[in-house]
Amino acid sequence: MESLKIIANAYIITCDPQNRGGRYNLLIRKGRIAEVSDRLDLFTSLHPYATVIDASNKLIIPGFVNAHFHSESLLLRARTDGLHYALWKNDLRFQECAKGLLDPLNHDDLRNLYLMSYFSHLKSGTTTVAEFSLPLNDKAFGHMLHAIERTEVRSVVALQNWDQITKAREPGSGRHRFVLNAGREEDFNVYGFENLIRSARELKVPMLAHVAEQRADVELVRRNFQKTILGVLQDYTVVSPETVFVHLNHLSSSEVEVLADCGATVVVCAWSGALKRTGYPALRQLAAQRIRLANGTDWANVDMLAELKFLQQLHLLISSIPPFSPLQLVRMATVNGAHALGLSHETGSIEAGKKADLTFFSLADMRLPVISEFADAESLASLLVNHLNTRDVTDVMIDGEFYVAQGHVMTMAEEEVVDGFRRTYAKYHEDEAKKIPPPPLLAIEGPLTRAKHKVLPFVAQGRAAQPLEEGFESGFQPVEKPPTLIEIRTSNINVEPPTQTPPATTKESPRPRQEPSKEIWRTFGDDEEF
Repeated sequence: MESLKIIANAYIITCDPQNRGGRYNLLIRKGRIAEVSDRLDLFTSLHPYATVIDASNKLIIPGFVNAHFHSESLLLRARTDGLHYALWKNDLRFQECAKGLLDPLNHDDLRNLYLMSYFSHLKSGTTTVAEFSLPLNDKAFGHMLHAIERTEVRSVVALQNWDQITKAREPGSGRHRFVLNAGREEDFNVYGFENLIRSARELKVPMLAHVAEQRADVELVRRNFQKTILGVLQDYTVVSPETVFVHLNHLSSSEVEVLADCGATVVVCAWSGALKRTGYPALRQLAAQRIRLANGTDWANVDMLAELKFLQQLHLLISSIPPFSPLQLVRMATVNGAHALGLSHETGSIEAGKKADLTFFSLADMRLPVISEFADAESLASLLVNHLNTRDVTDVMIDGEFYVAQGHVMTMAEEEVVDGFRRTYAKYHEDEAKKIPPPPLLAIEGPLTRAKHKVLPFVAQGRAAQPLEEGFESGFQPVEKPPTLIEIRTSNINVEPPTQTPPATTKESPRPRQEPSKEIWRTFGDDEEF
């Protein structure tokens, strides 16, 4: 029997071409979204054996797509905080840490690092990450890919050298998608471009242009080639709709027109640019040309929602930067990111035929504003960007299966991930740990040393702590404790047909919420395996 799930009565932002938003029900078949509808009774009558999940107190969006990230930043950020990006290459401690990760003997450190990075993304609601990897050798690169695969998060990995290109040709690498990095501006040369383009064609992968992050890079290319960066890339056929363009903080108007003409998508990393002090993306020019924008966190940040909040407020600080609506921002972090990475046919939006990659936010907090029954995509996006954060992520689904449930990773003990990363972090920052003096010993004489302190329990006086009722959790709220843990046969469903054809939903007549029989609800309130 085929695997069927019905997610019922959720608030949903689809990010599809129609930009639908409101209360909808999802039918998921074999890991893909089969249908999106406001007719729950239709789903349950046509699929009586499906597992039904009550999501009436949830907001569901497509899983975030982080279109540009350096996982090593989680380990190196202690070396880069407060340091201008141009000075990183001159910082000896930073270089020592980076070299340590490239050492063939430190494969365990790579595993700990990438497990931490990708499980952190997963818990934050991100289901796809574009990894700008380290220049690892083929064996170390294989360890990195294996660690990423262990988390189930989708990845698009930038190939950085010939060892990695060779590894990407192996049959076992099919689980991952790849792009081929065009290289640093200081290394641009005719011979290198010709070889890279030939390799990209052989591998059938797009190119990645990680360019114009610093003004100095732009000036270097102009001196060496007597052309702009986009002019050089255009000469070597790197400029195309499939190419992943990242940063582009310092572009001329003519270069932006080149991008617009080719139909490219640009990945902007505004918060990271501010922290590195490299400048902001050329948002005014890009927006004026209606170029599709995607979002990446780039350095030391896995929180896509925090990135959107920063980008939303940036126009208040810099008048030349255009404001973006909440829905535009959500699309930048989902379907636009999927477009940039060549995955828009698979993920990035909630519509029939796409993978069921979904992020669930709890709406149970009493401090949230009241949601109107007429809520549309824009108002729900405003709720998400202005009032929620990634700590409100309760559940994350990839390929129709839950890999985060009630805020906990389901496939690996979180303590194991954190402990492994802490060991690696201590190893690379041992000198910092030695600088921290031990806490001073208290040698206080007098009555204070002889006092006996009464320790009170953390319970308000006069009130006893009440145990939670069995089956009650902060996740999906049960209507009634279900008879089984995972699949609920619904052969005895008795869904009353409507006595008359319901009127079309309008702003004047809210769509009533439909509920099936109590027998069919399944919740995450019980311990269960997926």
